[in-house]
Amino acid sequence: MAVTIEDIAREAGVSIATVSRVINKTKPVSAELRDRVYEVIEKNHFKPNSLAQGLITKKTNTIGIIVPDISNAVFGKLTKGINSVFAQEGYTVVLCESQGELEKELKLLGILEEKQIEGLLFAGVDVNHTLVERMRKRNYPVVLVTQEASEDEEAVHTVIHNNVEAMYDAVKFLLDNGHERIAYLGGPKNDFSSGKKRVIGYKKALEEAGIEVKDSYIAQGDFSFEAGYQGMKKLYEENSKLPTAVVTGSDVIAVGAIQYLDNMRVKIPDDISIMGFDDSEFATYIKPELSTVRISYYDEGVKAAEMLRELMDGSTEAPMKEYVPHKIIRRSTTKSLN
Repeated sequence: MAVTIEDIAREAGVSIATVSRVINKTKPVSAELRDRVYEVIEKNHFKPNSLAQGLITKKTNTIGIIVPDISNAVFGKLTKGINSVFAQEGYTVVLCESQGELEKELKLLGILEEKQIEGLLFAGVDVNHTLVERMRKRNYPVVLVTQEASEDEEAVHTVIHNNVEAMYDAVKFLLDNGHERIAYLGGPKNDFSSGKKRVIGYKKALEEAGIEVKDSYIAQGDFSFEAGYQGMKKLYEENSKLPTAVVTGSDVIAVGAIQYLDNMRVKIPDDISIMGFDDSEFATYIKPELSTVRISYYDEGVKAAEMLRELMDGSTEAPMKEYVPHKIIRRSTTKSLN
């Protein structure tokens, strides 16, 4: 017959509440009582039932993660980072895919709330007013990760890389290597972080260098191979004077652009330099190897999980926004014109 928490309390000569406090570390217990309870637990090989613990502590030890695309390597790395923090503490992580659609995101929030999650990590595409208002009515903490709310919706804890600075640094790297005709292939215009903010960084670097920003040098779609291919095709067909370099919003976009240029017999980097973004695993597998901006999405996941853990513990000192550093990685798809 299975040993129950009542059996442990009876043998240790303490109340059920005391055993619960020892197991769940919810309130201080004297060293003498704690040792006595642990001794009985070990003697009887007692393993607390997680559901029973939840009923006692009002905790479910469950957190939710919402991402737009579980097949995207970025979110795979992100989830691994999150799991590295919560798995070792015995938490169940519920991973949901929204495909970046607001209706699905709102529906998933409802499903996760029914599961009585203790916290949520949200990686959306467009963190708009509707989502933020829904999050503000929650009874659990929320951390945005890889994405941030618009300026008028700042009151949400966020862990992210600085998209403006990262793209600025990518363009500055090309400028420092003698490039002036620099084009941009980026993510969706409605994507506040990865779409809009990276364009700001691109334009800022050119304007500071006294170089005119040409609309014909900018193409935005999604983060797919096809978007990179079609975006590069648009640049190629609409500009009599081609850029000497192209910065892209993701490594996948960069590979799509490279495929189009290869079809057109344009040599990389001899005829045109290409810069990726993310430093995906395949960046060193393609030939030539891809120059890019390295973002550690694993570290981003770890920091987001740590911030959420602080908030779940009742911390009021967690920063509203924390940035993960980036790094320019020079490989073989860029060359110096100096």
